[in-house]
Amino acid sequence: MFNLRALRFIVMLMMSGASLLAETGRQVEVYAHRGVRAFVPENILSAYKTALRIGADWLDMDVVLTKEGKVLLSHDLILNPDITRDERGKFLAPSREALARYSSTERGEYERKYAVRSLTLEELRRFDVGRLNLESAYARFFPEQVAVDGARMPTLGEVVRSAEKRKKIRFQIEMKTEPSHPEYSPPPEEFAAAVYKVLKEEGIIERVEVHAFDFRCLYELQKLDKHVKTAYLTSRDNERDAAESFFSSDPKVAGLWTGGKLVKDFGGSIPAMVKALGGMAWDPEDAELTRESLEEAHRLGLKVVVWSWPEKLGTAFNAELTAKMIDWGVDGIITDDPGRLISMLAARGLRLPERY
Repeated sequence: MFNLRALRFIVMLMMSGASLLAETGRQVEVYAHRGVRAFVPENILSAYKTALRIGADWLDMDVVLTKEGKVLLSHDLILNPDITRDERGKFLAPSREALARYSSTERGEYERKYAVRSLTLEELRRFDVGRLNLESAYARFFPEQVAVDGARMPTLGEVVRSAEKRKKIRFQIEMKTEPSHPEYSPPPEEFAAAVYKVLKEEGIIERVEVHAFDFRCLYELQKLDKHVKTAYLTSRDNERDAAESFFSSDPKVAGLWTGGKLVKDFGGSIPAMVKALGGMAWDPEDAELTRESLEEAHRLGLKVVVWSWPEKLGTAFNAELTAKMIDWGVDGIITDDPGRLISMLAARGLRLPERY
């Protein structure tokens, strides 16, 4: 006999795809990129406090090593003039674009003077990283960012301790190096040892994902402790016919970021390579990911977390691309605007991160 109530129920499910998604228990984890870069200067304590208020599953941060081996939050191996001021309150250079127009001698002097690796923690504390240089292209991506004058670069331990009372929050840590400029990067084994020491001292090994474009750092970390979850970062530059393609016929190019490992030895598949090298996750650029590579990564048991490249996309948040990533079924999204991402997840009835 025809059941009108059953028909109504079916119609309701068909009209509410978001509710259906929620019932499946599916989730997309929110990674607050460098804190909340859309609204607060990157990689400072205020950025992570803001991220916790907005809501996030993971606090994302970049780390480098100081002269004495302290693990410091900074995206750049050379202090970025777009966000860094000296003790007089003056930006270190007119902008990054202006710096690129310096003579090679002038650029060399700047790099030697402001290389994080050549400065102590005490020296680095003198710089203010709490305001955007409005003359820079960088600033145009974040017009709503609120200045936090007097902000200093914190250590990894300081960030962890500032969020430690929120026992559910997890930490995504990116190890920053530049293989083509080893003079500004620590040896991978030294870098891995310093990061691991902090993870162990702070007791957060189970709540951490460590990722890097420089695969060598991840190999060294995996040697120290197989329980540390590693995620392998890639970008469109690693794809075919790109500047640093893993598929290049020149092994020096193909193996620059992989420590000499070649994707051709893993069937020409980046996900297969990541899995074989010991990765728990693959973190590709969103514009690089294809549905086929996502499905392959999932078949291999890899978590897939995507990130955006504002300078390439022309915007800090691309809603259309983000929606595609959600609909395809990625496991996490690294975003400068976690609030907007959370709104998109809420509209689809997906689980939302806790707010603090």
